[in-house]
Amino acid sequence: MTMKYIYLTTLFLLFASFGYSQSSKTKQQLADIEGLYEVDNTGNVSYVSVFDNIDLTEKEIYDRALSYFIHTYNDANSVIQEKDEESGRIIGKGIFPNVHIGTGLVTRKYSIVHILRIDIKENRARAIITLTNYDVKSYDLDGNMYPSSYPISASYPFNPKGGEKNFHGQAFVQAHLKADETFLELENVIRNGAVSSDLSKDDW
Repeated sequence: MTMKYIYLTTLFLLFASFGYSQSSKTKQQLADIEGLYEVDNTGNVSYVSVFDNIDLTEKEIYDRALSYFIHTYNDANSVIQEKDEESGRIIGKGIFPNVHIGTGLVTRKYSIVHILRIDIKENRARAIITLTNYDVKSYDLDGNMYPSSYPISASYPFNPKGGEKNFHGQAFVQAHLKADETFLELENVIRNGAVSSDLSKDDW
């Protein structure tokens, strides 16, 4: 038995052991968040949060929600698709970058394409986050990068037969956490008028 063979066998067993333990963790994490999202008839994954008892007029809520979009959706991958003050609606398309980096014989960096919709009424706002696609950058052992994009619903756990269950399971768990984080940030901006600390420094 050659040293090269022993090395490759050991490497394979290490990755297999790592994959098994992580898959158990991923399975539990997916079970913990099951039922906290909805899958529509197009296969998109959606989250809904309603902010009640906001001591502001409809216009004030609209202006604060719009400021959130302007400061958050400000790169080439993000765009405000609709803003209608009269109907109290703002819709933007953006990306949660690098929510999960899966490592192994191949490294994959997962970003999440999503749509954020805000509907506004007097003293209330409703936010809907819809996750649509994975934007993936895959790197081989030589450092070559291969981009891909595909619907989240085409992968595990929504497609039980989907491959790379651990990678996709972890990517979705992290996407779920990012959606929760977005709701918290948005609610804070609407209720408190908060903006980025870098934008509100006193030494301007």
